[in-house]
Amino acid sequence: MKVFLKQNAHFILLLFSWVIAGFILTELADVIVVFTFLLLKSKNRYLELIIAFCLLLIFADNRHHHYNFARDVKEVVLVLLTLFTLFDTKQFPQRSNLFYPFTAFLVLSLIMTYRHPTPFISFQKAVSYILIFTIFPNYFVKLLNENAEKFLRSFFIFFTGVMFIGLTMVVWWNKEVFLVGRYNGMLGNPNGVGSYCTLFSILLAAALFYYPTLFNKSEVLLMICIIALSVLLSSSRNAIFSILIFIFFKRFYKMSHIAGFAIVLISTLLFQLVSQHLPDIISSIGLGKYFRVEHLDDGSGRLLAWRFGWDEIQRNFLFGRGFSYEEYYFTLNKELLSSEGHQGGIHNTYLSIWMNTGLAGLILFLVGLLRSFFKAASNCYLALPALFAILFSIMFESWFVGSLNPFTILAVFLLTLLQFKKPHDSEKEKDLIPLF
Repeated sequence: MKVFLKQNAHFILLLFSWVIAGFILTELADVIVVFTFLLLKSKNRYLELIIAFCLLLIFADNRHHHYNFARDVKEVVLVLLTLFTLFDTKQFPQRSNLFYPFTAFLVLSLIMTYRHPTPFISFQKAVSYILIFTIFPNYFVKLLNENAEKFLRSFFIFFTGVMFIGLTMVVWWNKEVFLVGRYNGMLGNPNGVGSYCTLFSILLAAALFYYPTLFNKSEVLLMICIIALSVLLSSSRNAIFSILIFIFFKRFYKMSHIAGFAIVLISTLLFQLVSQHLPDIISSIGLGKYFRVEHLDDGSGRLLAWRFGWDEIQRNFLFGRGFSYEEYYFTLNKELLSSEGHQGGIHNTYLSIWMNTGLAGLILFLVGLLRSFFKAASNCYLALPALFAILFSIMFESWFVGSLNPFTILAVFLLTLLQFKKPHDSEKEKDLIPLF
């Protein structure tokens, strides 16, 4: 860690200047952010470009007004990073084909924008989503090809550090990192912490699969502790169950795909029985208050949002109203939903996509997602456990329908990594830590 800080001191100070400028003047921070990306590109520091962009998305998710600059400038940076790949093709000799399975969905999402009440905004959202799937895998492939271990090590150390900073703020700035009694760290809300930790932990497991010596045991244990503490403080039931799903199925798929498939069938049969008695099971072990079992039946207001969204879906069943329509619709009916006790959006990626692109779009998205993970499964046995965890996670959150958030880009990174290279010989492969 000390070596990392020493080697990247200037870069870290440059990023810290964003925060200082944000406290002074939003417009000043915007200028410094743009300057940062132009400077990094002039020196061909692509690793730092990706880390800086992922950090910018975390800042943009933060609810504190001093980070408003990130929300204002993230679209500009997205355009810059796109232009870098288009006009400097020599730096990207190998292009990613990650978006191929999603092509039909991406095209449909672009076409559907004309049906949106504000077509231009919908078009912008659709284009940014397309760019996340088509442009950023090229950066990941480039960095993995050039020096995968350096890239992965730097990425995990940096963002483990970001999570650690969030935890230290519990002591010094408690009010800034808690929302309604739940920890939100550097992100905008506790569920965001949960989603980020879910993807980050799966990504870490995939990196250790390909590069078992990437970190020593102490380093891996430290990262696991920081992830676990963040999840526990956030009280994110979604994250806890998603991570447990990944760990559970990972064990069986490591044995063989047949064993993994068998346990999937058994788990499916048992799911209905367990789900009916889940509140009683949780309460019996003394965790009823922590898991907020009184809200399990209504999903903390999610069932109300789902019914509200479903009613609108009936009016646009096959083809939706364009990208970000669910956001527009829920904002339009914010007061009505608030009077019923619900705050926020639909909290379900499947229903969000259905509202935006219709049943046709939902099917195309799921086909693309399943094809991508099944393709990755030929490289890495972690692919299908990761798929199950993500399918569960997006049942209760809409992060996968957004483009410029800290979560979707991690999912794209995960898919890129899972498809990047052939797995190690199973006889040589080993787990550094039993959890992963």
